[in-house]
Amino acid sequence: MNCTSSNNITSMLDQAAARFPDRPALVLGGTPISFRSLSREVNQCANLLTHLGLKRGERMIIMIPMSPELYIVMLAVIRCGAVAVFVDPWISMRQIAAFSAFAEPSGFIGIPKSHLLRLMNRKLAGLKITLSTGSVWLGLPARKSLKSRSDFPPDSESVPVAFDDPALITFTSGSSGIPKGANRTHGFLKAQYEALCRELDYRDDDIDMPMFPVFALRNLAAGITSVIPDMDFRNVAEVDPVQIDRQIREHGVTLITASPPFIDRLAGLDHPPQLRQIFTGGAPVTAAQIERWHNGFPKTRIDIIYGSTEAEPVAHLSTHERLALDHQEGFCCGKPTDLLRTRIVQIRKEPIAPDQLDALTLPQGETGELLVSGNHVCRDYFNNAAAVLENKVIEPDGTCWHRMGDTGYFDEEGRFFLTGRVHSTIMRNGKILHAQLIEAAVQKQVPNAQRVAALEQDGKLLIVIQGEPVEHSIDADRVIFTQNPLPLDPRHKSKIDYQALRILIQSGSIK
Repeated sequence: MNCTSSNNITSMLDQAAARFPDRPALVLGGTPISFRSLSREVNQCANLLTHLGLKRGERMIIMIPMSPELYIVMLAVIRCGAVAVFVDPWISMRQIAAFSAFAEPSGFIGIPKSHLLRLMNRKLAGLKITLSTGSVWLGLPARKSLKSRSDFPPDSESVPVAFDDPALITFTSGSSGIPKGANRTHGFLKAQYEALCRELDYRDDDIDMPMFPVFALRNLAAGITSVIPDMDFRNVAEVDPVQIDRQIREHGVTLITASPPFIDRLAGLDHPPQLRQIFTGGAPVTAAQIERWHNGFPKTRIDIIYGSTEAEPVAHLSTHERLALDHQEGFCCGKPTDLLRTRIVQIRKEPIAPDQLDALTLPQGETGELLVSGNHVCRDYFNNAAAVLENKVIEPDGTCWHRMGDTGYFDEEGRFFLTGRVHSTIMRNGKILHAQLIEAAVQKQVPNAQRVAALEQDGKLLIVIQGEPVEHSIDADRVIFTQNPLPLDPRHKSKIDYQALRILIQSGSIK
């Protein structure tokens, strides 16, 4: 393996700091940190970690909310040739402990409260490197304070790495079984950066408000200012739009990268801020949402990005194009980037062997599961062979196909139309049905429904509608109207959590 300092993804921050030393890199509240200052603090933090004994290839748990300190720590760990293990704030306390211990870390860096959780976990209590963002007294809650980085030199060299060396691990799901930590290598992060720059309309003078850490990392590599939204990232649907609007106007934000509920909140203001561009994704977007966004942001281009933790971006399209295609079956995601290869295979929930790929591949127009392959596709998961077997297909020549877990089809123009998820497909009377298509059809019949979920129950089609009961002619084996909120995904609060819904139905909480 060819190991060089230039392979280390943090070398891109050095380049950005050289080009735009005085430009704000990160802004939280009213306090900006310039690219020069950010680079200096990353170097100091890297020198502190080296002093404490952090070695290349070791893993460090990071539990810090989205903030300048998060990026200082994350980049410092990566600069040392070590692996930053980022634990999202939206997951449960039980999952946090499980994920952290599963990562077999050498150290733990977090806010003071996070160390209370660490100290209660036998595997994490005795780690050799522990740092708190707050004050430390007599070794509690951690051995060192992150503030001590100011005692170390402001210069450091990125540790030489190979492109295949891991740099960042992020957990995609912890709902069942072994935690699934996407293993992002230096080569993957660079390829993802190049794909985002090529596919999306960024400008050098943009000021972005990114809700997703991966997009803030892209901005840091490109020399673009990121204004961190002042919000509770554990509850996106309850973000204060007035506070966000104040930030946008104060700092001259031109671009927002956020999930649909975030955009919904902003569009609901009497006088939403006018922006050059909005990028959104992470959940299906309805025509009604798009209409509201167009009313709120009449002069703003809005693009919907399609992708996943393991492959981002896959495709994107403007909201105007989406509306023009809304009469077709499914939700159009646009044409996949030509940086990826794609194929549609027959829907199956078991692993796919490499020698089955060709036989399972479907012709254009037929609905199945989407697979993608390319340089910005994550190849594996940390210490989880079962997840690799379930989600990846590795051909003899090394080509890695990632199973998106989404069902859909390609039209004659090469655009991908999303119809649902593999795990939520329904088998009824020997026919495969797609939950997302059924839900969209029911929503048209019951327009006042707040949410609709379609799922299989003992071979029967069950429809659950959150809203007032109405007369209907829905083709289903059972229809339930409920006033109780349907459970949603913990991250974006915008997709039905089918597993949680099944539990509620089985317990009689929804009947």
